[in-house]
Amino acid sequence: MTSAGGKRVGIIGAGIAGLVTAKVMRDDGFDVVVFDKEDAAGGVWIEARTYPGLRTNNSRDTYAYSEHPYPESSDVFPTAGQVREYLASYVERFGLSALLRLSTEVIRVTEVDDGFELKVVGPEGVEDLRFDFVVVCAGVFSTPRIPDIEGRAEFGGVVLHSSQATDPSVFAGRRVIVVGAGKSALDCAAYAGEHARECTLVFRKAHPMLPRFMPGGVPSDRIVLNRFTESFFRYHRQTRIERFLHGPGKGITEKYWRLLSAYLRLLLRSPKIMTPDAPLPAGIENLGVSDEFFRMARRRRIALRRDRIAAFPGGTAVELAGGTRLDADVVVFATGWRQELEFLAPELEKTVRTEGRFQLYRHILPPTLPRLGFIGYASSDACQLTAEISAHWLSQHFLGELALPKADDMHSEITRVGKWLGEVMPARPEGYYLGPYLTHHIDELMRDMGLPVRRTDNFVSEYFDTLLPGRYADLAEERLQLRVRGSRRRRYMSAGRSLGGLAALTLAYAAYRRLRGSSN
Repeated sequence: MTSAGGKRVGIIGAGIAGLVTAKVMRDDGFDVVVFDKEDAAGGVWIEARTYPGLRTNNSRDTYAYSEHPYPESSDVFPTAGQVREYLASYVERFGLSALLRLSTEVIRVTEVDDGFELKVVGPEGVEDLRFDFVVVCAGVFSTPRIPDIEGRAEFGGVVLHSSQATDPSVFAGRRVIVVGAGKSALDCAAYAGEHARECTLVFRKAHPMLPRFMPGGVPSDRIVLNRFTESFFRYHRQTRIERFLHGPGKGITEKYWRLLSAYLRLLLRSPKIMTPDAPLPAGIENLGVSDEFFRMARRRRIALRRDRIAAFPGGTAVELAGGTRLDADVVVFATGWRQELEFLAPELEKTVRTEGRFQLYRHILPPTLPRLGFIGYASSDACQLTAEISAHWLSQHFLGELALPKADDMHSEITRVGKWLGEVMPARPEGYYLGPYLTHHIDELMRDMGLPVRRTDNFVSEYFDTLLPGRYADLAEERLQLRVRGSRRRRYMSAGRSLGGLAALTLAYAAYRRLRGSSN
């Protein structure tokens, strides 16, 4: 059995990705330290970064780690507070507190012989620490992006990014403009619509949205998180069925998306102005959940303007590109994030990111920096699960148990995947976001690790049931068994075998009837 030999792993970030990476690598025998500049674990879910009314996009069954489900007392779509409680219970249950160094910022990562040196600053001052391996789990929501608009510095009201609009009193009784049309923008507008004096949503482009629940009370994420639905998205590697759906059967796929897009708009009772320019899968990278916004819009508590802010001409005035002037006390920009890696030494950052694109094999590993990994940079519709399996993949690599292609071949794969991402999700070309391409990516990681891809015993449940994290709860044990006994296949009743069995039974029954008839 391979041993970590007490080698040290420094993890940057104590959010969803950092916590599960710490657990996996600690359990694999590494000496783990997790740094986070905030005074609490939780990443984007800490209280200082969550705006009023924030809930998860996913239901609690899919927004979880494989070994740690939410309590039944949580809402089906947990609130920000319930997510914080969940993450705190994960830290407590698995004894991660001793690994955390909070209020400690990593300000520089430099490559040295056989590892890295981290310069950190915290309550104990500035320290230089050596590690054999480093894992970046700092997240893709690192630096708020607010457009530089003429006159903004002289605006007589308050200008905030959505992540900074954490105090409910910011909205109370005020005139609020929210900029954007993604999930965060709609959440902020919904809250302002209920609590502000007036609210206007200013946006350039509408995005597809889901209701929280489908008819019958089924959480809407269950129509996305399964292999069947995912087959209608064009992945860069395809099965035979997928080659048909995106080739000769393309018309079926297009009709499927048109019908589903229309159905979702009907369920949301979406205003015409909020209709996306094209049906799904166009805009899938901005898909969100926001029933509350559409309820407020129907009550006319939110004014909708498809435009952009051109200038702040003075006082509390806001001028739109179309010529309209509005007055506002608060302007909230829900306009996304910049992905910053300022703590990496320049030579490392140039290797990791080229022309704004991450150069990571399997969205985890820089090909020429085998001791440096990134977890959380395959952001998906089930980010705990992809982070957890990515952590197992990286830990197996750090243990020397993962057979990888040559660096040139990994670079070629990164280029090929990057080209595909730019085609299917043009609004997220940086290479860190996978969205709905969940099972395909997980399957690649599982194959790399030599573990079974099929996680149930038959094709019906495998393809049509929701992909729940619990399918992967035994991953650590499976990896251990792989070291001891080698690869073992699971029993799995494929569609072909099922049809073959049905055909055999039919033939046997026909033969029985024939023999019985001849005997009579």
